[in-house]
Amino acid sequence: MSLNDALKQDKEIPPAWLENAFWLESASKNRKAGTDPEPGFTAALSGEAACKRIFLKAESKNIPLPEFPAREIMRSRVVFYPGAGTDGQPLGLFSGSHSAHCFIYADYSVKKSEIVKQLGENLIELRKGYRTLFVIEGGEKDFFPEGWEDLRGTYSDIDQFRAPELQWGLWAVLERGPEYDNSHGPKRILFCYLCCDAVSAFASLWPKGKGKRRTSPYGVIIEDSGFGTNWAVFGSGKSQLYKIGARNHALPDWLLVAVGRGAQPWPGYSRFSDESEPGGRDGAQRALYLRDDSLLKAKQ
Repeated sequence: MSLNDALKQDKEIPPAWLENAFWLESASKNRKAGTDPEPGFTAALSGEAACKRIFLKAESKNIPLPEFPAREIMRSRVVFYPGAGTDGQPLGLFSGSHSAHCFIYADYSVKKSEIVKQLGENLIELRKGYRTLFVIEGGEKDFFPEGWEDLRGTYSDIDQFRAPELQWGLWAVLERGPEYDNSHGPKRILFCYLCCDAVSAFASLWPKGKGKRRTSPYGVIIEDSGFGTNWAVFGSGKSQLYKIGARNHALPDWLLVAVGRGAQPWPGYSRFSDESEPGGRDGAQRALYLRDDSLLKAKQ
């Protein structure tokens, strides 16, 4: 069984809020046709009206921006990728299987210009077949409505390499191109990129005891680079990411683990399929692991 086939058994109904055309319409209305954009408002438009790509910056006070739907996202299935770089494999895997529609990448070593470039080119290097409807730059309060959890008092080495706080954040809505059908992936997906410490972001996105909303991500990618660029590993039971997930009752259903690079799954997870697929910067093999209590349900 392939990874895609495994996830196809657990499809997500497309979130209603993601199907709403309000965002595209709102962004389009904020464009000054035939004139130069306002300061802080950069528009990159394709030749076709149906394929407009509009880039908005939150510091422009004269333009009403769509709000980052944080609470709606957390009620949906979210795939969280710590130390993501510019790896598009999880986008293809989880959206292609229709198992998740929302993706949050976190990495403090990637430049904003690189992600803006990727979005301006419709993520063709990350997720072929989608076009960017719009991308908005947000702030800490947009992405972390419950507040930012500063872990430096808990883990003294967290700021050894980079400041943990959010340096910048972008979120975008992507739409499947008309040349593709539903077999390629869902009509729309949400893509968010946060330049900050990924462990702190995880703790802030899924804080402890926040009541009625979904309290855990759907999937987490586990790849330990081994190049000394992370202050801690993401895999194994020693991982601070795992300890925070267990503490906050925010353990995901799925782990996508870079077994080809020696990454270790978290305790309480079992490999779901014998097959693996290449991914990441060097194409190392990755395998899907399912949380043990979810595995029992899957076998029923």
